[in-house]
Formats: sequence, C-alpha cells, structure tokens
Amino acid sequence: MTLNPRERKLAIGALAALLVGAAYWIGEPRLTEWRETSRIEEALHGRKMIAEHLLNQREELDERMSALREILPRHSMETDVTAQLLRGLQQTADEHDLQLLRREPEPERQIGELYELSITCTWEGGLDSLVHFLYALQTQGAIVDIKHLTIAPVQGSPAQLRGNFTVDYAYSRGVED
Repeated sequence: MTLNPRERKLAIGALAALLVGAAYWIGEPRLTEWRETSRIEEALHGRKMIAEHLLNQREELDERMSALREILPRHSMETDVTAQLLRGLQQTADEHDLQLLRREPEPERQIGELYELSITCTWEGGLDSLVHFLYALQTQGAIVDIKHLTIAPVQGSPAQLRGNFTVDYAYSRGVED
C-alpha cells in the first residue's frame, strides 16, 4: 500500500493534530499545577521577606513592647475593671461638660496576656466639650482607643451635637505591682 503525496500530508497532519491533542491532554493538568505552585511560591516568598524584616527588627520591637507593658495598667483578677472604667469615663466626661446619655460595656475579652474592654456610649454636648474630652482620652496613651465616632447636630439647637462612640480599654491582669 502506497500513499500518494496528498494522503501522506493528510496523515502527517492528522498525526500532528493527534500528538498536539495528546500533549495538551497530558500537559494541561501539569501546567495548571505548575502555575498554582508558582503562585504559592511567590506568596511564601513574600511571607518569608516579612518574617525576615520582623526578625531584623526584633530588638527594637522587644524594647517597644517592654515600654508598652510598663505603661499598661495591671489589675488583679478579682478587680471589677468594668465599674472602674465606667466611673473614669464618666468623670472625664463630667470634667469636660460632655453628657453621656448611655454607656453600654461589652464583656471583657482576653487576647493573650492582654485584656480588652469596649464601652459604647451615646453622648451630647458642644464641639468644644467633645474635642477636650477626646483629647483627655487620647492623652491616656496606648491604653485607650476611640472607635466608631459619630457626630450629628441636635435638632433645634445648632450649638449642640449628639452621637455615639466606642472606647476600647487595654490592660493586663495578674498581681498588681
């Protein structure tokens, strides 16, 4: 059986198409796997660079952490911190003529050695009172953080403002120094 030149070209073309199809069928899953492996490798390389950067800064970070631990208030395990913080918050608001209409503490959360307590407050007062109150809280350092502050004018009284805020307190528990 002899093939004429046209039939040979068709047979070679069909064989080539068959080989390309088989190569794709076999190689496509491996190509997808290779792409996924490359993506994971890039992500791991980025995480490795961040970890190396943090390791290079370890001494500085340890010093900063020690400084923060020194200023962090420490309370005994039996102390009702919620009541103390509510009183302190009310006292700061009274000093700056800011009315706290409602104070709602959330349950205490433990994050490692650190404890955190959030208090959501509804307030009313003037802009000057609010600014001085927020400044007084800010000067307490890293132990206090204001989140979710909303401000709106009181209807019928343009000088009065009303709103909400959440204040987060950080502290530690154990034997008081």
